[in-house]
Amino acid sequence: MMQGKKPKIYSEYEIRVILFYATMILALPNVLVLSYIFDFSSVLDIYRFMFWVAMVVLALTIAGTLILWLNRDHYKRRVKASYRGEFIYLLFQSAFGLLGIAVLYDYLGGSRQYIANVMIIVFAAFFYLLYTLGRKYFKFDYMKKR
Repeated sequence: MMQGKKPKIYSEYEIRVILFYATMILALPNVLVLSYIFDFSSVLDIYRFMFWVAMVVLALTIAGTLILWLNRDHYKRRVKASYRGEFIYLLFQSAFGLLGIAVLYDYLGGSRQYIANVMIIVFAAFFYLLYTLGRKYFKFDYMKKR
């Protein structure tokens, strides 16, 4: 009798790496959402603001990578069967990141009539990425019937 292929359960280290780098990639767009809400562009030079936010994100990425690397043995020993809370965090990050990419497009001088087109393309990419990550790493298959 042949047994089916058992799904791999990933350690907390892999999940933290995914969450950390997703947060760092979407950090600038998420900050830009706040800057758009509070209208920082009328008070600050938005290009200088984006540059300094990007530098802070780069510094945090380097520091966080170092911390993850130093604690990798500890996190590799910890395993959970499902990472539902972590996946929901990733969904919220992605939702605000989608809005932030639209704001970034606007700040960089893109035509406002094409913002919906850009958001649809980025949404499709985010959906595919989240669907793939959810099934493989987070054991969260939200398309499957219960």
